[in-house]
Amino acid sequence: MRRLVLASGNIHKLAELAGLIAAADLKIDVHAARELGSPPTIAEDQDSFVAHAALKARGIAEWLKELGEPGDTLVLADDSGICVDALGGAPGVHSAVFAGPAADDAANNTKLVAALGEANVDRSPAHYVCVLALRRVDGAPPAIPGADPNDSAPDLALFTARWHGEIRQERRGEAGFGYDPHFWTETEAGQVTSAELSPAEKNARSHRGQAVRAVVRGLAGLAGLRA
Repeated sequence: MRRLVLASGNIHKLAELAGLIAAADLKIDVHAARELGSPPTIAEDQDSFVAHAALKARGIAEWLKELGEPGDTLVLADDSGICVDALGGAPGVHSAVFAGPAADDAANNTKLVAALGEANVDRSPAHYVCVLALRRVDGAPPAIPGADPNDSAPDLALFTARWHGEIRQERRGEAGFGYDPHFWTETEAGQVTSAELSPAEKNARSHRGQAVRAVVRGLAGLAGLRA
């Protein structure tokens, strides 16, 4: 079994990523980085989702290398957030800390609603973004089919996906996490929030679901990984 280590420390992201990868029935053993020790804290101080995902993938890969992890072990790092048109693309890369470094979902959502009010709108087009960065522990080019064009960082395979919808001040639903109760999307039953979707429905539509499926398709194209 090839080992795949998830760099994220967010329990909600971990659950979504691990579930989507496990459902692909590949010869991959999925672990959270924290299962293998005390991973380093990676400072997310860059100005793009790609830069943050790359920092995390490289940082965790180097840490695992120091622990003696096999070179062909893969590290998958995620950076994601929501971009609201009426707020000039904010919160963007600052989505997780929109209301401050120690902010929780409730505080971030409160600030988002207040920001919409200050912009004199009760709703705005918006989209979620997810960038996944895949890196081998030994830094060799991962050569994953279907990755984004990327000549400047041959040690990484990058996958980007977006989920378009609308952010509203109105809150509805109790599922999901982050800004899901305020993110509205079109379904066959009409407009609902992401927080009203089941996990399966959300994964079928979401930015993270799209990006992970692209990774899985790429991994399925590598020799020896199909179950």
